[in-house]
Amino acid sequence: MRPAVSYKPSNTFSFVGFILMFLSMLITGALLSWLYVVLQAAIPIIYLCVLITVGFGAAIGGIGYFFVKTYKIRHPMIAMLATLIAMLFVYYFHWCVYVSRDYDKNIYDAMKSQQAASYYLGFTDSEMDKNGLYENPDRLITVYKSMKVKNFTALSTSDLNSLPAKQRDLYNKNATVWEFMDLDNVLGKTDSEIKTSIRDMRGKNAYTFTYEYRNQPKHNIGYLLVRPGELWDDIRSINTQGRWTMSSRHSYSSKSSKTPVTGVMLWLTWLGEMLLMFIPAVAIVRVKAVAPFIESESDWAVTDKPQLSFKFVDPFPGNSNGENQFKVTFKNDIDSLFTLQPLLPQMGSLSTYYTVTYCHSRNYNENYLTVVHTRINSAKNNQKVNSVIVKDILVDADYIATLHGMFGYPQPIACNGVNRFAQQAQQQQQAYEQQQAYEQQQNAQQQAYAQQQQDPQQQAYEQQQAYEQQQYEQQQAYAQQQQNPQQQAYAQQQAYAQPQQPQQQQAPAENNWGEMDAIDTSDIDLSSLDGQNR
Repeated sequence: MRPAVSYKPSNTFSFVGFILMFLSMLITGALLSWLYVVLQAAIPIIYLCVLITVGFGAAIGGIGYFFVKTYKIRHPMIAMLATLIAMLFVYYFHWCVYVSRDYDKNIYDAMKSQQAASYYLGFTDSEMDKNGLYENPDRLITVYKSMKVKNFTALSTSDLNSLPAKQRDLYNKNATVWEFMDLDNVLGKTDSEIKTSIRDMRGKNAYTFTYEYRNQPKHNIGYLLVRPGELWDDIRSINTQGRWTMSSRHSYSSKSSKTPVTGVMLWLTWLGEMLLMFIPAVAIVRVKAVAPFIESESDWAVTDKPQLSFKFVDPFPGNSNGENQFKVTFKNDIDSLFTLQPLLPQMGSLSTYYTVTYCHSRNYNENYLTVVHTRINSAKNNQKVNSVIVKDILVDADYIATLHGMFGYPQPIACNGVNRFAQQAQQQQQAYEQQQAYEQQQNAQQQAYAQQQQDPQQQAYEQQQAYEQQQYEQQQAYAQQQQNPQQQAYAQQQAYAQPQQPQQQQAPAENNWGEMDAIDTSDIDLSSLDGQNR
């Protein structure tokens, strides 16, 4: 049994890569924030607004993904922390863009349509002239600095909620009219400056008087970036007043209303918007930071494109706890995967099955397996529910070779692993051949033993035949030894005289009866005999 071993990041990272990643996400998010706010204001369909929000976060996460991959950041916490901090700054910048645009649309336009005296002092130009307040504003200044705002005007709840948060707080504290209208900043701090400002209000609208004549800072992006307190006040004011309704968003709900969304509901909406931005960004960065990295090659694990399909039949199709059973079994022994039946194309489609994918090093010595369970709820509508059973489990080259061989796929060229199925088949063939040889040997031994155990009479007959053959051969040899001695002597004499014979022998002499003499006279020297006779 081989228990499953999951991949664990090495928690190493490049400091330069970390800084570049953070700055890039920050700059990209700032540039996209303006486009995001414009699209959100222009598109009335709430579902599209949700998709735009998710896309905004995903785009920033994509930037982080690129730097994690390029600078090989294998520390998930560092990568996610950088993304989270960058997204907080981006979200803050997004609110600066939103509030500055809100001022342009809902506040500055109103100021342009209203006289400065009426907007700040509560009197029209004609009323100011009629009461001589332009020429002699001392009386007005004294009254506004001493009169409480609640005595000056009674605001309804809706009117109060429409005010900026700072003014609403001043009203609730029952501050003076001068403080409530923030006239120190609008008109000036010294008496001479205040009087000059009041006289110059004549004929000017509130916007021109405030931002052109008095050069007050506008609530633009730059102003709000360095004044988080005022930004927060503006956000609270917007939440109190509301800026959109359910009907304006075309939510296709029967509860659509023209009443602006405010208060807790609007806070929850903004919280949901923030989560829809943050979650995709952090998730995309984390996906790469936790992906298998081959330390020996100093590079990320390779995922083949396209991937081969390794699908297996679900062994527990009707068991609600089948996924957990398989998960426990696989974690205890990764080879248990090979006990499953491959889901081949000719088997058709099943309602539940397992899909195996893997990434690998260049030489396939280090591979990481992922197993996903799929349940098809509606084949007609292609509704699938995918559950990750195990992710990034370490396996060797033999495992990959066996997996390919199980489905009849060619083994990857760079993979030097052994296909265990092929090896097992070869071993079985060798065992079969050995068994055949053993059986043949056993048969031969049995035949020999049977030969030895044949009929004794047959053995005796064969022995008798052999004995008689031996006796016959001995008799023949004895008879040969006892042949005519004269013939033996003659043969010996012939053998002795053979070397001294001339090249051409004379014909033997004939006796008086015309027959050959039986005695061999070839060795007699006739010349010597002839001399003696003489």
